[in-house]
Amino acid sequence: MLEKHRISLNAIRVFAIVARTGSLTAAGAELGVTSGAVSHQLRKLEDELGVNFFHRGNNTVSLTDLGLRFYQQVAPAIGLIERSADALYRDENEISVHATTSLALRWLIPSLDRFRTLCPQVRVRVETSSARGFPVVPDSDVSIRYFRAAEAAEGWDFLASDLRRPVISPSLLVKAANRREIAISDIPALQCSVGNWDWKLWCEASDIPLSSLSLAHAFDTDDAALHACVAGLGTVLAPTILTGREMKSGALVILPGYKPVETGTYRYQRRSESRAVRQFCSWMDAEMRSLESGS
Repeated sequence: MLEKHRISLNAIRVFAIVARTGSLTAAGAELGVTSGAVSHQLRKLEDELGVNFFHRGNNTVSLTDLGLRFYQQVAPAIGLIERSADALYRDENEISVHATTSLALRWLIPSLDRFRTLCPQVRVRVETSSARGFPVVPDSDVSIRYFRAAEAAEGWDFLASDLRRPVISPSLLVKAANRREIAISDIPALQCSVGNWDWKLWCEASDIPLSSLSLAHAFDTDDAALHACVAGLGTVLAPTILTGREMKSGALVILPGYKPVETGTYRYQRRSESRAVRQFCSWMDAEMRSLESGS
């Protein structure tokens, strides 16, 4: 009979934290130990299994293909253990919600007061990250993330369509209108996605050559690009879900003559079946239906 490997669960937890944070130092800070102790645990785990989970550089680590696969397999179990332990210490009426920074700042947080009115006993802990830094395996009670058009979204429930259209500050629109008949090629186009995939998709659907755009400043989040748009730096391809405040106040207006294009969807996944989580997800669905109906 073959002897089974006796692997330390703590070492696997250390591995999962390093994989999630991408840093020995950050993992050590989270665990309350030195980065050297973290590195020792990883080396021991890799030696016991006879594999390499990480590429190592100067104070940096990144997952190998094998490491990524192992992380995707063990992270749900580690998350379940941590949530079960956490549940012993926190109120069942507290829930954690993970969302991208722009979505949290522009839709979720401004809307939470309506959820509190509906469910005053539930406390929401909001966690954010960039779209590129979104965890491969979510470990919050509710995770909300963005999927591009045609991107696989198995296991994620539909929340809302992402309808994008060019928006612009009224002052910049007036300047453009005073010069000539308004065309999107006459206005600087602000960038807020890697490789301008959103502008490319929108141009293709709108039968407009991407080369005709005057691409200008670039930003790493929708929120930053929208602030630049309000400041009159150019037009941005904005999701309707993120621009409610500016559209209502008149800080931004739709660039006339162009139709919205669906570039993706917002979806959510819940990792808890508590009453509070079910209430929150039902509220989100109702909020989106209300937003789409314009009420």
